[in-house]
Amino acid sequence: MNTKHFYSILCALGLLCVFCTACSSDEDFFYQDEPRVRLVGDKMWAVGTDSVTFSFVAYPADFTQMTIDVDAEIMGETADRDRTVNLVVDNALTTASASQYAVPTTVTVPAGQARGTFPVVIKRDASLEKKAVRLYLKVGESADFKPGVNEENHIVFIWSDVLSRPNNWPELEPFFGTYSNVKYRFMLENAGGVSEFSTDTMSWAQLNSFRIRFQNALNDYNAAHPGHPLTDENGNLVSFN
Repeated sequence: MNTKHFYSILCALGLLCVFCTACSSDEDFFYQDEPRVRLVGDKMWAVGTDSVTFSFVAYPADFTQMTIDVDAEIMGETADRDRTVNLVVDNALTTASASQYAVPTTVTVPAGQARGTFPVVIKRDASLEKKAVRLYLKVGESADFKPGVNEENHIVFIWSDVLSRPNNWPELEPFFGTYSNVKYRFMLENAGGVSEFSTDTMSWAQLNSFRIRFQNALNDYNAAHPGHPLTDENGNLVSFN
């Protein structure tokens, strides 16, 4: 190896060391001198995304709100004292009215812990039967934390109570009759937690048992509302016979 080539390698290695040292310093500053926070939704509702999507459709009429926990996770070292994260609703990106949700304005990250958990309550009302609403919640800067990276400094909740005709209704029609939104909602409310019906996964006996259950529930409903039997959105009496 000639001398010129040898010195070129040494210079390159020196520059690499300087670059690595600078990166290390930037990283230490970012995580230690400016602790930050990201928001993470419950894995059941928000796997791998910044959004939590929820539907009230499969829940009975008296189920009027859902509470979903969110973690405020620190990006950096834990501390020997409690620290506060500020939470802010971005009204420009939120379509839900204030009466349709409840969120805290702050969450505490306890001393020695890497996260603080807080509840978000999303509420059900009649307007959700026509369209979904959105809540955009983000981290606000506090004395203890700055927001995290753009992709994770917020979380979006989208919820509705909108019904749609199942694609497999032609296979279900021999059991439950002509489709209507009122009928389908009544089925879901009286299905004991079952949220879908299928000839692929349910036997004839199971589907027929549901038909009998729904008709009995309908008879009870009509008996409790004399002169006002259950009628669908087309003005037709609901029936499972």
